Amino acid sequence: MRQIIKEDILDVIKKVIDALKKEDYSAIAELSNHTIHDASIFQEDDPLTLAVLVYALSKVIHRSLEKRQTAPTVTPALQKAHEALTNDDDNQYRAIMKSLLQEIGQYDAQLKLYIQEVIQQARIKKASKLYEHGISIARTAELLGLSQWELQNYIGKTVIDIPHDGIKAMDRVKKARAIFQ
Repeated sequence: MRQIIKEDILDVIKKVIDALKKEDYSAIAELSNHTIHDASIFQEDDPLTLAVLVYALSKVIHRSLEKRQTAPTVTPALQKAHEALTNDDDNQYRAIMKSLLQEIGQYDAQLKLYIQEVIQQARIKKASKLYEHGISIARTAELLGLSQWELQNYIGKTVIDIPHDGIKAMDRVKKARAIFQ
C-alpha cells in the first residue's frame, strides 16, 4: 500500500474511533464523505473498502438510533486495524476490514446497497474532476457511465476552481470593464 494512502487511512480510522468514543455520530457521516472523496482520487481497493465501511457504519448507527437499538461494537476491531496498519501489516489490516464488513453485513442487510452508493458517489466525484479539467459534462458523463443530470446536480453544489492564466481576479475585472467602455 502506498504511504500516502496508508497515512490517510490511519488518520480516518483514528478519527472514527474518536467519534465513536465521543458518540459524535455526525462526525462519522462527515468522515464518510471524506473517505468517498479519497476512494475517487486514489482508485484503489483499500480506500474504497474504508469508504464503504465508514459509510455503512454511519448508516447502521443512524438506523440503530432511530430504532433505539444498539449498534455493533466496532471500536476494538478498528483499533486492531489501526495497529496492524501502523505495523505495516497490510494483510492483517485487510483481514480485519473484511471481518468488519461481514459483521456490518450481518447486522444490516442493506450493505450491498451501501457499497453501490459509495462506488456511485466516487464515480460522480471523479467525473467532476474531469469536468474541472476541461472535458465537457456530456463527454465526462459518457466516459464514466453517469447521467448528465447526476453530474450536473453534483457540480452545481460544488465550487470548481477553473484555471485562468494566472491573472488576478481584479485585473480580469479591469480588463473586462476596459473592453466594454
